[in-house]
Amino acid sequence: MNRSATLHIVLSVLCLLGGGVGCSGETGPAGETPSGVVPDSGTPDRDAGTSDAGRDDAGTSDAGTPDAGTSDAGADAGTPDAGAADGGGVIPADGGTQVAGTMPARLTLAGSPYRVVGNAQYVVTIPKGQTTTVEPGVVIDFKGNPAVTEADVRDGAQDVMNHQNGRVELRVYGRILVQGTASAPVTLTSTNPHGWWGMNFFGDQSKGDGDPVFQHMVFEKVRKNDYNGDRDRTRGALWAYYPGPVTIEHSLFRDNESSGKCGALDLMFTDGSVVTDTLFENNRTRDIDRFATGDGATSGGGAMCVTHGRNSIVRGNTFRNNTLSAFRGSQSNALQPRAYEVWPNGANHYDLGGGGALHYFQPDHDLIEDNVFENNAAVRGPGAALYLEDVPNAGVTLRGNTFTGNQAGAGGVIVCNRGSGDATELVLGPGNTFSGNTVNGAAAPQVTGDCAR
Repeated sequence: MNRSATLHIVLSVLCLLGGGVGCSGETGPAGETPSGVVPDSGTPDRDAGTSDAGRDDAGTSDAGTPDAGTSDAGADAGTPDAGAADGGGVIPADGGTQVAGTMPARLTLAGSPYRVVGNAQYVVTIPKGQTTTVEPGVVIDFKGNPAVTEADVRDGAQDVMNHQNGRVELRVYGRILVQGTASAPVTLTSTNPHGWWGMNFFGDQSKGDGDPVFQHMVFEKVRKNDYNGDRDRTRGALWAYYPGPVTIEHSLFRDNESSGKCGALDLMFTDGSVVTDTLFENNRTRDIDRFATGDGATSGGGAMCVTHGRNSIVRGNTFRNNTLSAFRGSQSNALQPRAYEVWPNGANHYDLGGGGALHYFQPDHDLIEDNVFENNAAVRGPGAALYLEDVPNAGVTLRGNTFTGNQAGAGGVIVCNRGSGDATELVLGPGNTFSGNTVNGAAAPQVTGDCAR
């Protein structure tokens, strides 16, 4: 597909998506600098990378048969899931409980579904001092202003800064406990395709009432595409900027999309977080990046990020059919594609970004264990499954993971970029298996970059 045709298709896709104006007064951390990659149509051409000039093949190639790029993006490669995924409940067309400015302290099955419209600014909060408990089987429908349509965008449907002010955002300043069960999961969704900005924590402002716990939860249909906006509207459908542990168990993240990083989940500055027995499927990062300057952007993590975190455990999960694709930064509809700078390279340039499924920025004693990574893609970018970035201390240990059918345009299945640190980025423990992963249609090296030594 030629570049002009690609651009036309992507703009058509973007016009179908919502967006919004960034929140003021953001106090999030600084320090991330740019990277980028060219998106294609809604389902990317797998392994449709640019030429592999600059690709580092220092790693060991896959033992499996390379994927020729013809695999169905929705196909199951046959690798077993990490547990049975909760399917979510049926959302009644009427009835339920309307929620405006403040979430109730307890959400019950009798009051379900909860129709969240937000306050006058389309924000709903869990206030400081309140614990909100969500009982099994509850459906929370973040419908926002249902009158908002595709026509309600700034300067027309082709503008990359399109937004809907009617989209609702959940801000957590107290505590939330999602207590679904295997037979009665809690569902957080939206019946409005332009309905919600997702769930957001705000660092120390969200600390002190007890740590958040999510069990047997379905989390879906967030659209964080306020391009070049604040973090609560550009990254991680669940943006957990939280200086403590976040627990997520037996859950499902699907069909979420972010415009900056971390399509489904961003664990930012967390300490001791655990994500286990959870399925991440069909999440996307389509980046037109807020930090971008010149040829750079900061896209990363088609499904999930651990950003400035430490001591996290990601165990027994499945990452399937998640996609990372990006333009370089732009504030108009004049989108300009760019190529990644794969690390290492002769010019000593590096991009902060990559990872079709997972992206770690400044990892610190983190563990990735017994997960399945299948059919994820970094379109024309590095790290078909995993990208490790700027490792200042001890980095990431991987053991017992399965990597199959993942695809990228550069690098390998796992790419490391040490940045300015001198730590051990990656400990590749026992039991990791690699098969059918590709870079530009050829068998992918297992590991490239700084950690391929």
